[in-house]
Amino acid sequence: MPMRSNKGLMIGAVVLAVIGFNAAAWSQEEADKPAKAWQKKPNFSIRLGSIFSDVSNQFRIDGADGEGTLIDAQDILNLPKSGTALRGKGDFRVAKWFGVEVEYYRIADSSTSVLDRDITVGDEVFPVNETVSTSFTRSFLDTSLKFYFIHKPRLDLGLFLGANIHFIDLTMDADPSGLSVAENPWYPVPSIGATFSYSLGPRWYLYGKAGYFYYMVQDSDLKLDSARFDINMDYYFWKSLGVGVTYEYIKSSFEKNSTEFAGMISNRSSSIQVYLAVGF
Repeated sequence: MPMRSNKGLMIGAVVLAVIGFNAAAWSQEEADKPAKAWQKKPNFSIRLGSIFSDVSNQFRIDGADGEGTLIDAQDILNLPKSGTALRGKGDFRVAKWFGVEVEYYRIADSSTSVLDRDITVGDEVFPVNETVSTSFTRSFLDTSLKFYFIHKPRLDLGLFLGANIHFIDLTMDADPSGLSVAENPWYPVPSIGATFSYSLGPRWYLYGKAGYFYYMVQDSDLKLDSARFDINMDYYFWKSLGVGVTYEYIKSSFEKNSTEFAGMISNRSSSIQVYLAVGF
């Protein structure tokens, strides 16, 4: 099933491009200022804080007899449309032209709903009017390799290659029939795109990335589609200690037909995070 519009990503990519090109111009204008006044963001930083997400999930689990029902986790299973979690991120500048970024967070939801129609999940058919208790946990490990090709006193601009690895733990238990389904697939969704880092001023840093990946081949047992955009701002108020805020948009779709997992999972999230930063 096609994913929702990529309008949000397109807007984010345009904004990122505008920021990058304007930042290059600003850095040229400020080239005569002392380098120490426009120190680039720390080479090693760790950020830890709360993420607040608006989420949307769909999934389909196929059985031996064919395709299952495409289920909207929020509308059919009554799972929450928003989530809060603790997220940690590490950003490491290995060399002038190369860096590594890693982040992790986990959102766990549960709900009880009464079905208004029959649904097929794997080899089980859950009949209408069944009371279904659902537990849905999503863990995300995001990794990025950053390659910087442009170096200015205040600006770094380049490309990144990454993967957002999803770990899913889904259980559904029905009453009074006693039907039960448990699935725990995991899968990586690649992404590639542009990344930048810009010094707004002493102790103020703006950075982000926008990327996309698409893999859908006819008759293939694997289909991937992903889009992402994030922009971050840090302020170091005392030596190596600072605070920051992030806006992030991620949309991904994974479909596979194999003995390990057969079905489709799509995820969309729009998130804001506030965090404490430690950088050196």
